[in-house]
Amino acid sequence: MTAQESASKRISVRPSTWDEIHRLRKPGQTCDDVIQGLIRKGNRTRLYDDTDRIMTRGKFAALSRDI
Repeated sequence: MTAQESASKRISVRPSTWDEIHRLRKPGQTCDDVIQGLIRKGNRTRLYDDTDRIMTRGKFAALSRDI
């Protein structure tokens, strides 16, 4: 872990958001772990939605055979 990765930042959240983060935590997890998991899940969801939109549209880019 780099020095920058271990630096702490404070973010303002509503009490209800704080409660939700703590509710989502598993034993031994930090709030950072929970947030990272939510980011990963959001990225997977975005990838799925983008792929679904492209498949539904049916328009694909040709791939070059030059490898």
